[in-house]
Amino acid sequence: MEILGLLDTLESMILDGFKIPLTKKTLINEEQILGVIDKIRLVVQGGGNFAKKALGEHAAQSAAPEMVSQPEEPSTPANKSTEVLQQAYQLAKEVKEGADNYADEVLSNLELTVTRLIRTIKAGRERLDKTVRGENEKA
Repeated sequence: MEILGLLDTLESMILDGFKIPLTKKTLINEEQILGVIDKIRLVVQGGGNFAKKALGEHAAQSAAPEMVSQPEEPSTPANKSTEVLQQAYQLAKEVKEGADNYADEVLSNLELTVTRLIRTIKAGRERLDKTVRGENEKA
């Protein structure tokens, strides 16, 4: 069945994503994931007008992300697809926030390391200057 192949593709994209150290989060290509989700939706629904409607909903949600948090009755396939998209957008938002936090932490640690190195370099140069001055005074 074609949908199983698409699910395998989706799973491999997630597993191949960049793991964020010290978290259980993974960076993934949002565009690729959403493309596979759209294909799954088309296979489940059999194409037709639903594909156009699903793509229209995707564009509408991109333009108005505040609508993502509004609950809808998940009784129709269109509402189910909207729910899947909402979950995908929420996951993408969490991954982005996790990546931003990780990058900030790495940069902060790098800044501390560089500051320590600069202090060490300055102390070494001062010590060298004292040594050179002491030798010049003896001569």
